[in-house]
Amino acid sequence: MKRFTTIRTLMLIPFLLLGTIPVSAVERPFALNGTGVATLIVSESGIPVGAVPTGSGTATHLGQWTVAGNVKYTPDENGVLHSSGEATLTAANGDKLKIEIEGILDTTAFMDQGVFHIVGGTGRFEGATGDANFVVSINPVTSGFDLTVVGKINY
Repeated sequence: MKRFTTIRTLMLIPFLLLGTIPVSAVERPFALNGTGVATLIVSESGIPVGAVPTGSGTATHLGQWTVAGNVKYTPDENGVLHSSGEATLTAANGDKLKIEIEGILDTTAFMDQGVFHIVGGTGRFEGATGDANFVVSINPVTSGFDLTVVGKINY
């Protein structure tokens, strides 16, 4: 009986040790769609200088998500408005995905497009990395927006 217990214990040890081996990040496709509203911040001359977006939608690896963030618009010497900022996407289970935004706002087409840089998160997204192209179509009357993102995520 003692020998049988020892053998079972020895067989269990490799399985327990497998749980301690760190899992390496795997590059995966990432796609996201959603809608929301952005509170636009304008200068005294009426030029957009920032926005506070909130929204929701669906995404691969996240399922249903919500977003909160801040975007800043900075004009260059040619008058092009560069968008930059950060946002946190929260998955249905509470895991968070942090992104940094880098784009260009076209005020004539009411469209912002560029790259989301994935820079970590919580839960299964801790240490996540990746890049994804985004397009935001903005309704200038309602401040509503449609968001589409396609790229890669490593986690």
